[in-house]
Amino acid sequence: MSAFVTRNATEADQVTRAEVKMAMLCAKNNIPFSFHDDFNKGVADMFPDSAIARKYSTGKTKATQIIKGAIAAELEDELSKTCRSQPFSLMCDESNNRKTDKEFVILTRLYDEATLQVATRFLEMPICNIGNAENLYEKLSEALRKRGIPWDNLIAFNSDNASVMKGRHNSVISRLKTSQPHVQDLGCICHLVQLATGCGIRAAQVPVEDILVGIYTHFDKSAKRCEVYKEFVDFTDSDHLKLLRYCSTRWLSLLTCIQRVLNQWDALQAYFNSHEEVERSVKVRDLASHLRDPIVKTYFLFLSAALKPLSEFNIAFQSEGVQIHKLEEEMSRLIKRILGYLIPARAIVGVPLREVGYGDGHQLADEDLFIGADTKTFMRSAELPVSAEKKIFQTVRNFYEAVLKKMFSSFPLDHPLLRDLKVLDPAARLNITPGTVERLGALFPQLRLKEDKMREEFTDYQVTDSKELPQEDRIDRFWGMIGKDMRFSELPKLMKALLCIPHSNASSERVFSMVRKIVTENRMTLDNRTVCALLM
Repeated sequence: MSAFVTRNATEADQVTRAEVKMAMLCAKNNIPFSFHDDFNKGVADMFPDSAIARKYSTGKTKATQIIKGAIAAELEDELSKTCRSQPFSLMCDESNNRKTDKEFVILTRLYDEATLQVATRFLEMPICNIGNAENLYEKLSEALRKRGIPWDNLIAFNSDNASVMKGRHNSVISRLKTSQPHVQDLGCICHLVQLATGCGIRAAQVPVEDILVGIYTHFDKSAKRCEVYKEFVDFTDSDHLKLLRYCSTRWLSLLTCIQRVLNQWDALQAYFNSHEEVERSVKVRDLASHLRDPIVKTYFLFLSAALKPLSEFNIAFQSEGVQIHKLEEEMSRLIKRILGYLIPARAIVGVPLREVGYGDGHQLADEDLFIGADTKTFMRSAELPVSAEKKIFQTVRNFYEAVLKKMFSSFPLDHPLLRDLKVLDPAARLNITPGTVERLGALFPQLRLKEDKMREEFTDYQVTDSKELPQEDRIDRFWGMIGKDMRFSELPKLMKALLCIPHSNASSERVFSMVRKIVTENRMTLDNRTVCALLM
């Protein structure tokens, strides 16, 4: 706020301050610009003793220009200056939230010297209706070119793992490397975990997603069906909870939807099996059949247990905070955890991760497979025939095998950058060899680091008593404070650049959620430039 108006100024300045604050308040809370016309008419009547209120004169048009022409322009200029002077990463994604146009969101991740924290900043969201690699790269290039931001400052790129973004020969990243050969690309780990989960679901050949979607769509927008269903909820003594919509592109929705359906299973089974359309509607008949099938319920119970480590991993790496230094260790821990559900621990411990065998001949017996306590309890109570139990355990094996196969093939387990990023963690400083910082410096020649001085500073950092180092819980603030120490110049420069490497592309997905909140049914006429200004 202080960047646009001054304090203790003239009455005219105070009026301007009020107009700017009101425009920012409405922008922050997604209030339509048309509200300013009504507020402008009533503000003097509401505050008759205020000279500022009497001179307040901001309607829809002026408020729009305050946001677009003043506030957003100033914020964009500040961001451009920062990216021109220090390392940054790019994060991108595509969406067609606005139906007719496909948006291409471009974010930057950089080190904010004012707050001593890593920050993700909105740069631009151009329209790119033909989303091939050439057009997407040109949008990226134009976003940097018109702001005078050099490719030389780019250290990393992150997006979803679509071939148009990540393909080896004809993709956005392959073109980026012609402009900046040293850009690092780790992919979005959250998306990779979601893909691995999807592989497991498909390999099990139980129509989980179809069941979740079918249940939701049956009740969606039908007040009559919802009201009838309440009677079954009461009759089965189930909880009155809203059925959730499953969306395959929402990384965390699968587990929560499965848990909600399990909570309502008895009520849903009673409802669909007594439904008047059960004999006429194929969809209702199929849902009724699935809900009667103990094998399907067993698999739902199994997934509610087996998906938890995958979901917990995804939650951790959707954080805006710095997580990149934990990625290698947490990927390995997740894979070992899933392996431990399928094979004996002795086959995992002390064996290089990629050499662990988990196929036939290596796996635990049926009774030792991890399926969850609730699953075991239900199987005992259901008194399933032997053939059904064998089918269930084979489905469990198929799930684990498919998840592990996808993880091993897609996770960046062997990326040369990840193994050295533990250097960012102050707790690990005495376990890091000097060769680590030398390797990292070589990966980023665009930083133009003085190798000998960086080596000296790293040694100084390692031998300094921990009590003399900054006592900060956040590692980005820790390295910001180290940078204020006159002894260190090259080392903080490297560390701040490493801190800016994205660990996932969740921030880009959040932008699209923000767009949906901004462009409501009452604001469909907002043009793309205005939406971008509101996102700044």
